[in-house]
Amino acid sequence: MKKSELRELVAKWRDLKRKSKNHDHSEEIKMIEHRYYHETGSRLEDELDGKGLHDFYRHTTKLIK
Repeated sequence: MKKSELRELVAKWRDLKRKSKNHDHSEEIKMIEHRYYHETGSRLEDELDGKGLHDFYRHTTKLIK
């Protein structure tokens, strides 16, 4: 999958997340999250929230202490 296709997938996911407050789009959101995970090997929510980076730094600080 090209980088532009991944960006398009992320944009669609964000749009559906925003719309899901008023309507049920859970199936479409799950499908996009599964496709992103299959293509990249990481969870979409973690990458956008920055949790993956936080876990990395948290892990390194434990090693430093």
